[in-house]
Formats: sequence, C-alpha cells, structure tokens
Amino acid sequence: MFFNAFLLSFIFARLSRCEARASQVLFSDKAIINREVLPNGITRYMISARVYDADSMYPIVEAHCRFYAVKHRNMHLKDNRGVRFPLKLEPMRVAKPNDDWGELLYTSVPSTVMHHIDYYSPLSPPSKVKLGPEDGRLARNSGFVVDPCGLSLRESDSSTGGQDGLRCVVCGETYGTVANLIQHIRYYQHTEKHDDYPIVGSHLEIDVDAVFKKQEKPNKAPRINGLKPKRIDIDAPPKPWYEEYRKHLIESNIEVICVMEAIDPIMSGTFQAIQSYTIDDIVFDQEFAACVIADRQPDDDTRMFWWRRKIIRLIRRVFVGRSAVGRSIKIDLDTFHETVNVGEGCSER
Repeated sequence: MFFNAFLLSFIFARLSRCEARASQVLFSDKAIINREVLPNGITRYMISARVYDADSMYPIVEAHCRFYAVKHRNMHLKDNRGVRFPLKLEPMRVAKPNDDWGELLYTSVPSTVMHHIDYYSPLSPPSKVKLGPEDGRLARNSGFVVDPCGLSLRESDSSTGGQDGLRCVVCGETYGTVANLIQHIRYYQHTEKHDDYPIVGSHLEIDVDAVFKKQEKPNKAPRINGLKPKRIDIDAPPKPWYEEYRKHLIESNIEVICVMEAIDPIMSGTFQAIQSYTIDDIVFDQEFAACVIADRQPDDDTRMFWWRRKIIRLIRRVFVGRSAVGRSIKIDLDTFHETVNVGEGCSER
C-alpha cells in the first residue's frame, strides 16, 4: 500500500511539473520605448513588451505580468569581479493592463504589457526627474511637489484622480494635476483680494506666472516659505528624450525583467515565465508589427452543400477540437518579434 502510494505520488509529481508550461509562453525579442503627446501637451514615454501563449487550445488561468528594474551599473567590469554590490530590484508599475486590477492578461492572443516612464519610474533619467512631474510643468524643488516617501507611484493615477501628487504651499490642499493646482490658486487669489487679506502668507503672494512659466529674469523670483520656485516654460514644444533614455540605460546598466505568472489549467499549478531586456534589446520610436492572420476555413465556402459543411465541422470538432471549427486566426511567430516604424504596425490595423 505504501509502495503504491509512493509510486502514484511520484508519477503525479513528474506529470504535474507546471514549470514546464512556461516554455510555451513567448516574449518579444525586443522591448520598445516610444512617446505620445497627450491633448494637454504633456509628453508621455512608455516601455512595452509583447506576450503570447503558444498553446491556445488550453488557455492559462489568471495570467498577470510584472516589470522590475535592476541597476547593475559597473558591477560586471573585469576589475569588479568578486566585489560585493548592494543590488536593488525596483518594481515598475504596470499601466497596461492596470496593476490596480491585478494586471490580468488573456495570452491566447498577442498582448502588450506597458509601463509609463514618468516622474516616479526607476527608468526615468536624472535630468527628467530633476525637472519634476508632468514633463517638467513644475519643478521638483518648488515646494509644490509631494514627497512620494519611497512608494512606487504613477503620474497617471494623479491625472485620473487616484492620488494627489501636488500640494499648495500656502494652505496645504493637495491636487493631482498642475491645472487643478493653478485653478485653486487663482480662485483663492480672487477671494482673498476681495476680502482684503494680507499679501504675506496668503495665496496673493504666489506669482502663478513665475512659478509655472518661464520668465526672462528668474533671479528676481519671490521666495515662498523660504523656497525659490524654478520657472518652467509650459508652452515650449516637447522635445524627444530618446538619447537621454539611451544614455541613462547605458550608464546605469539597467536590466528590465518581465515576469509573467499564471496557473496551468490542467494540473492547476502556478508557474512563472521570465524575460530580460537590456539596452541591446530595446528599440526606440518603434511599435510592434501586426502578427495576426485571418484564416478562412474551407467549410465557409458558400458553394458547398450545407450537409457537407456540417459533416466537416463535426469531424473537426471530434478529432481536432472546437478551436478549429468555423473561422479562426493564425499567429505569425516571425512577425511576432518584429518592430516597425510608428504608424506602420498594430495602430493602423
């Protein structure tokens, strides 16, 4: 009895190696960093990768994806062999699919996982972090930016009202966007001016044009609570930062790790598939090529007799499976890894 129990458990343990299911999960060979300009003029940069499960007959369950940034810097140099480094693994918030909803994916079709490289992102260059949130609409040292206190935040949450990343230095009210903060200051300036408030210590002391826009004489800026706000020209056209990102990735020797975790539908075991991207695996100003091909089945021919179509459909359902019945699609695995110029890929399909 004990021998049979041991034999059965051994066989089940060998059959239920769910980590082998990870070999059927495909990641794109390249990750992409591109940019988009929002209607409010803010330029947003993002890094994205493509994921696909090759075994679409048995779709995996509860698939979700995560990003991590590892800054190796110069630890792989020959002179540093054997030297101990404080390696830090920083999580990267996933914007698509939203990590607040569990980053759930349906991997039976090629899916794109995206991370916004914003003010809080570990991939953001120091020059961009120094400018401040919303693509430099407000300087980090202006006193209006809330300290993240080491948390992994996202600017998109501030834009949608999920969190407040800005605050008024006079009354302490917090806001998500610069536009709301400016509207708050201007409203209270009208109210305080009507009620004859003293200028010192009130909203009347804030020069909105000086704090949020560039002026010709920045040295004459009024100090607010001991801080001298830096002027940023919000009307200036956005500049591409691709070279800044490339330089930062090379100098910091950053490695982006993409982890997809899911459940095997047959053995109900959890597995992980991992892909790594370095500067050699990242392309700029590109997008993934379209890789889905429509497959018209022969039984869709209208010239075929109805009974013949039903017989063919029944045979496929019994011997092939339900996925091949009727119309279906094919995935071109060669094109799955290709990238094209913006406007020539999936966005035009």
